[in-house]
Amino acid sequence: MGFRSNLKTVLNKLFSKVGFELVPRVYVYDWQKDSRRYDPSETIIQEGARQHLIPENPGLISLQERYKNSEYPEKEEALWTDDRIKAEDILYFRGHNAFLYQDGRFNRNIIGYLLSYFYIKSIDDRSLLDHLVEDDSFGAIAYDIDGNIVTRDLLDSILEIYFLDRHLNLFQKPEFNVLDIGAGYGRLAYRMAQAFSNLGTYLCADAIAVSSFIADYYLGFRGISDKARIVPLDTIRENLKKHSLDLAVNVHSFSECSITAIDWWMGLVAENRIPYLFIVPNSKDDLLTLNRESFSYLVEKHGYELLAREPRYSDPMIQKYALNPDYLHLYQLK
Repeated sequence: MGFRSNLKTVLNKLFSKVGFELVPRVYVYDWQKDSRRYDPSETIIQEGARQHLIPENPGLISLQERYKNSEYPEKEEALWTDDRIKAEDILYFRGHNAFLYQDGRFNRNIIGYLLSYFYIKSIDDRSLLDHLVEDDSFGAIAYDIDGNIVTRDLLDSILEIYFLDRHLNLFQKPEFNVLDIGAGYGRLAYRMAQAFSNLGTYLCADAIAVSSFIADYYLGFRGISDKARIVPLDTIRENLKKHSLDLAVNVHSFSECSITAIDWWMGLVAENRIPYLFIVPNSKDDLLTLNRESFSYLVEKHGYELLAREPRYSDPMIQKYALNPDYLHLYQLK
C-alpha cells in the first residue's frame, strides 16, 4: 500500500503540471467515463449541401475578396485566422468548432444539459421548448432529454430570448428590428424568428466572410429569409441607414475581437442610434477580450450605459453547474 500510495503521489505531481489528476474509478460517474465518439457525418445534411458548403464555392471566394477590401479595420483577427475554419467545419458548422464550442468546459456535459433544460422548463411561460423545435442538422451535438432533441444552440437561445423579453418586453411590441454583430451561422436569428411573430427585420453581420456565407445558406434552409438576412461587410454602413433598428446583439463575438475592431463596431451602433445593446462576453467578471483587456469603456465611450447584468441562470447552484454559465449584459443609449 505504501508503494502504491507513493506512486500515486508522484504521478499526481507529474500529471498536475499538465492539468490532470488520478481519481479512483469508484468516484467517477458513468457519464464522466462516457467515451462515445461523436460523428458529425451521422447528422442531418440537406440535399445539395455537400456540393455548396465547400471552401471552393465561387460565392464564398467572391465574398472573401469583398471582405478583404472593406473598410473593416482588422483584416485578420488574432483568433479568426485562415486556418481557423477547416473544410469540414463549413459543412458541419453546427458541430464542435469555432462557431459554437461544445467541448467539456463550462459544464458542456450531459449533466449541464440536463440542468439547463429542466431549469428552462421551470420558467418556460411561453412554451419555447415546445415551439422552438430542434434537430441535429449540420453536425449539431444533440441529446434526447424529456422526449425532446436538445442542443446548446437551443438552450442558449431560449435563455437569451427570455432575458431580452424580461427587460425590453419584446413579445408585447408591435414590431422590432435587430442587428446581430458576429452572427456566426445565424443561430440566434433563426430562434428569434421562430419565437417572435412580431419580428420585423433581423440583420446578420459578421467580419468573417465564411460566417456570412454559411448564415446566408442556413437562413434559407430554415425558411426565414423573409425576416432574417445577411448584411455583407462591405455594404453594412449603407444598409444600416435603411433600417430603424431597435436592438443590437453581440453574443461571444466582441470577446474574440481586437479593441480596434470593437471600437469600429460600436461606432456603427452609436452612429445609427440603436437604443439597446445586448452583449454576452466570454468572461464571467467583465467585458473582456481573449487578451483579458476590458472593452466596457468602449461601450460607455459610445454613449451606452449598463441597464441590466444577470447570470444566465437565476439560481446560484444552477448557475454554477448548468450549461454555459455566462453573464448577460444589456446596455441602453443615453
